[in-house]
Amino acid sequence: MKKLITTVAICLGIIFGSQVWAGEEHAVKGVVKAIKASDNKLTILHGPIKTLGMDGMTMDFVVSDPGMLEVVQQGHAVSFVIEVDKKGNFIIIDIEDQGMAAGG
Repeated sequence: MKKLITTVAICLGIIFGSQVWAGEEHAVKGVVKAIKASDNKLTILHGPIKTLGMDGMTMDFVVSDPGMLEVVQQGHAVSFVIEVDKKGNFIIIDIEDQGMAAGG
């Protein structure tokens, strides 16, 4: 019985300890701070991502399609959609340039 309880506890830890948001889409708004074409990344100052319980911050996001890097410009406001993969990486799956950010 003790072995069964231990096995169940380990399985639950694996299930609930893994990335809860993997595969879900999250809408985000921010400002492009840098375009890192060689890494397929955008550095974005984003607002809070309430669906992930994240405060606003500046961070790098991988783009799912390198063509997205040509759609945006540094200093522009953007609205974008991210997915979190099973490893916890934040990946932009859709992005729209909103023009020059206020105060930019």
